[in-house]
Amino acid sequence: MDGQRNPRKIPDLVKLLPLLLAAAVLLPASAAWSRPFTNAAGKTLEAEIVRANANEVTLRMTNKRTATVKIASLSEIDQVYVRKWLANQVPPLRITPNMVRKTTKGSRPSYASGGKSYQQSYELSVDFQNDDNAKGLEETSLKYFLVGRSLGKTRKHRILGVQEQGFGVAAGGKHTVTFRREVNTYSDNDSSYRGNYKCIGYVLYASRRKDDREIYTYASTPQLEEALYSIIQLRERDVVDEHFQNPEKRTSPFGRDNWNRDDIPDIFNPRRRENPKPEKKPSAPPVIIR
Repeated sequence: MDGQRNPRKIPDLVKLLPLLLAAAVLLPASAAWSRPFTNAAGKTLEAEIVRANANEVTLRMTNKRTATVKIASLSEIDQVYVRKWLANQVPPLRITPNMVRKTTKGSRPSYASGGKSYQQSYELSVDFQNDDNAKGLEETSLKYFLVGRSLGKTRKHRILGVQEQGFGVAAGGKHTVTFRREVNTYSDNDSSYRGNYKCIGYVLYASRRKDDREIYTYASTPQLEEALYSIIQLRERDVVDEHFQNPEKRTSPFGRDNWNRDDIPDIFNPRRRENPKPEKKPSAPPVIIR
């Protein structure tokens, strides 16, 4: 059987070690990306994993040469490391966002501003196709951010909507994430106390849930792509500057754009009337001793 082997086939780690170890003597200290790999005979070399499958692993040594060896030829500890590395890899995915936009003009002037009103609607679905027939994509979170810009103050932006869905994709399979329809209404008159924000685009961010590993990012415009990692830290209704930093607090008595129940002063608490604070009694006049 040995005589029938292809002489061009890459030898296993045992046959490579003498040559590689001799070359390693002439090399500088191992790179930070490498780690020691040991074969079943106890011989060790420094390398990093380039690729792997169920049976073989391709290693790149510190001299930049690569070699493909059987996983079974490595020590038990290294076999566990390679299989863990393989399990943590993200399979090759083809990802296609599909956005349907529609803007309609209101038949009547806006009650709040007196100007013409417009309604923007957005329906988004994202298709995931896994091209790896051996490995699936584990449970992943996909976040969707809809972004608007003020018509009156063009440096002012607002997060119009945030949605998040979890999903996974089987080996060789496909999956479609469909988000609920988002609607944004604005007026061409910026006199409304709430302000008018016209939608300018959206951002997508997917990360694997078990380790927060980034799977996919997408921004529909160059401006949003540049600020993507700032946008994904924001919440719905946050108002920010042109760099998508520093959520603003409004100075009006209505509070900030993304107010919550905790922001409401105690004066609006209905129980406050049931338990009024006791009135302070006037202090007794001082006693004068003559």
